[in-house]
This record gives sequence, structure tokens and C-alpha cells, in this order.
Amino acid sequence: MNVLIAEDDAPSRLMLQSLLNKWGYTVTAVSDGNDAWRILCDPEHPYLVILDWIMPGIEGIEIVRRLRLQEEGNPHYVIIMTSGTGANSPALALDAGADDFIAKPFNHAELQARVNVGCRITHLHERLAEKLRKLEAASDTISRLARTDELTGLHNRRSFNECFSLALSSARRHGHPLSLISIDLDHFKDVNDTLGHSIGDLVLKEFSDLLKELVRVEDIACRWGGEEFIILLPNTPREAAGTLAERIRSAFEQRSHVSSPLVVTASFGVAQLYNGDDEDSLIRRVDNALYTAKREGRNRVVFS
Repeated sequence: MNVLIAEDDAPSRLMLQSLLNKWGYTVTAVSDGNDAWRILCDPEHPYLVILDWIMPGIEGIEIVRRLRLQEEGNPHYVIIMTSGTGANSPALALDAGADDFIAKPFNHAELQARVNVGCRITHLHERLAEKLRKLEAASDTISRLARTDELTGLHNRRSFNECFSLALSSARRHGHPLSLISIDLDHFKDVNDTLGHSIGDLVLKEFSDLLKELVRVEDIACRWGGEEFIILLPNTPREAAGTLAERIRSAFEQRSHVSSPLVVTASFGVAQLYNGDDEDSLIRRVDNALYTAKREGRNRVVFS
């Protein structure tokens, strides 16, 4: 472990460095508080720190105060050293935020024991911080999985409904357009029945990858269920939504042979939020447009 020493007295600094090296520590040594603070502001600085109370530049007590005010993540373990013999010196140092206090001249065995305590506590903080990072990563993963369709990686229905409610509220409040695209893969049952569900899954993934490629970051592409998909388009009028739907339709028609020897296309319904629409009525209108596309021969975009 690396230890930062800030000590303006050269003989004391050299002795401290020699002792710590002897006890297995690496040392970064400086002679004033300004250099100590500069090092402590570096992202890769030592977290076990020995500071002289009184030294040129920033004094040790002030460095401790600054550290405690800006600390995020791993806390520092700070030992204050001083030759002052005031009865209140230890209390003042600890009240300022120091973890330990040693008066000079110090006993070598006592110093080693106190530094070892600091090393153990610093390692403990590092392990706890690493566990916290892993827990946060796991929590993020769980949260993402709860919002994501397992097969396609798109938003699932629950996630879509949450986003839809917020987007609908925002569109009404600010008067912005909002559109939906409803999609159904044509003759998809034939793929599953003829080639098996594994090929069907590849077709679904291929189509989902196409959606991820073509929709904007702010759009919400969702696997609605089976071979049905829906796209939420905030700040988008019906005409722009229809343009996107046609781009997806055309691109998928050209790519669909990659996963399946059967021709697979997609039908699209497009609808924009109107005054008086709620979530159910807008979805009902876009679904009706999709059903019309199916009835009229599939592989087409129909507007509500």
C-alpha cells in the first residue's frame, strides 16, 4: 500500500519514509501542504495519509477538513503528527476529521501499529466499495432485465406502458405531437410451423436489430407480444412516423431472407395522438390501421 507523508522537517521525513519502506509500504513523500494537497487531488492518490500538523503551505488540519468536505467513495485514513504537547491537540485533530493522532517524538512500534490499523481499515473500505460497485451493477442489470424483452433486447410491454404514460402526459402538457407505429410480421406462423421456433426466433431478432438501427434514441421500440411490435415516437407527427414505418418495411423486405428461406414481410399501422385520445384509444386506432394493412394484402403501411 502507498502512504502519503507530508512533513517539512527533512530528517523526520526521511526517517518516516525509511521506517515505512522497512515495514513493507511504498511511500510518496512531500515537504509542504501545497504539494500534499496537489497529490490528494489526483485521482490515483494514496488513501493512507500521514500529515504534519504545522508545515508550509496548507497545514495538516486544513487538509483534513478539505478532504472530509469533498470525499466521495473511499474515505481517507489520516494520521496527524505534531510535536505540540497541548492537552487538547488530539481532540482538535480528531474533531477536524483525522482518524488518529501521534505526538512527536513517536515510538516506532506504536507508529507501526497505528499505520497497520490504517492499512487494514483502508483495505476494508476498498473491499466495501468494490462490493457496492458490484451491487450497483447487479441492480442496474436487474432493472434493465425487468424492462427488456429477453429474446430481442427491446423494451418489454411493461416498460413501454410506463414510457407511454409519461410521453402522453408530456405531449398533452406541451402540445407536442406524438405518434405510434404498430407492426406485425406477416405469415410468421408459417415460419414456426415449417422451419421451427429456433428459426422464428432468429427472424424476430433480425427484425428487432433493424428497429434498433433505424429508430432514434428517444423512441421506444417494444416487442408487444409474439411477432407484434410497437414503436412510441415522441415529438413526431403522423407523416414522419409513416416515413419511418416505410423505411423499416422496405429494409426488412430486403433483409428477410437472411434468417429464413421463407419470405417474411411486415405490416404497419400508424396513428398520431388527437385531442380526446387516451392510451387505450390511441392504441386501438393504431391497431385498427394495422388490421387494415393486413386485410389489404400485408407488407404495407396504413394510417389511422
